[in-house]
Amino acid sequence: MRNLLLSAVIATSFISGQVSAEEANSPFAVSIISGMEAYEDSPESSLSKGVGVSLIWDDLRYDKTYKLDKNYFRVRGTYYYESDSEKYDEDRYRDSMDLKLHYQRPFMNINNNADHTLSFVGRYEGHYNSQQLEEFEQLAVLGLGLNNRYGSDNFYDLGLTLGLAYSEEEKDDDWPRESQGITEDELNRKGYGYYFAWSNRYTFGHSGVQLVLDYSRYDGLWGYDNDKSYTFNKLSMGAIVPLSNNNNLLHFMTQYIDRESEQDLIGFDDVLYRVAVEYVHYF
Repeated sequence: MRNLLLSAVIATSFISGQVSAEEANSPFAVSIISGMEAYEDSPESSLSKGVGVSLIWDDLRYDKTYKLDKNYFRVRGTYYYESDSEKYDEDRYRDSMDLKLHYQRPFMNINNNADHTLSFVGRYEGHYNSQQLEEFEQLAVLGLGLNNRYGSDNFYDLGLTLGLAYSEEEKDDDWPRESQGITEDELNRKGYGYYFAWSNRYTFGHSGVQLVLDYSRYDGLWGYDNDKSYTFNKLSMGAIVPLSNNNNLLHFMTQYIDRESEQDLIGFDDVLYRVAVEYVHYF
């Protein structure tokens, strides 16, 4: 992991040194990410380390706020390669991919305050060979979003999203099949539920450094066959640090993911930890 982080830092220093101090407003960016993840109950067997590259289209920069009657698209596609994958899954590939799409259109100001908006929200997340036990998973959300900004010099941004969601998981893990005789069809699940997200961002006006605390929850409550169910809680914390300017950002991230289903498939709590560092360059 030390070598991976060192490579990311070297790449960060090189790329940031090639850009002008003049800022642009392009929504297109690329990033280099290095991270690792592990399950709480089996850190030695499940520890995974790797590097990845992302292509990003972001109509809303990290320190900006939503404006009324504008369409905002935030799209991110990532390819990730692992130097170490899960030891006890023979079918585990070293590479994985994911796609994230967020659409938001503010349609109402609250109390005639331009920094307090209500929006239509659409989200999609698809992951292939991700989070170790998942062969493929996707989540689609349709709902409403509330975004409030407080402060004049330093900013606190509060975001709330509530919506209806569809979730699908295709699991492919050796342990349940070999030790418990559970087929892939039994491992898989799909259905509908509720989605809630709570976003907190505090930005220091002088330096542009931003502290991040995000929480999201999906409750699969209906449409699951054979009394299956699925619930997840995701807590993310981090910091965003501008380098030469706001076109060059360094992200530090840590994530806690707790997933629950109707049966215990792997013999321990499905709790996953992640840490990562990422360099983002906007063109």
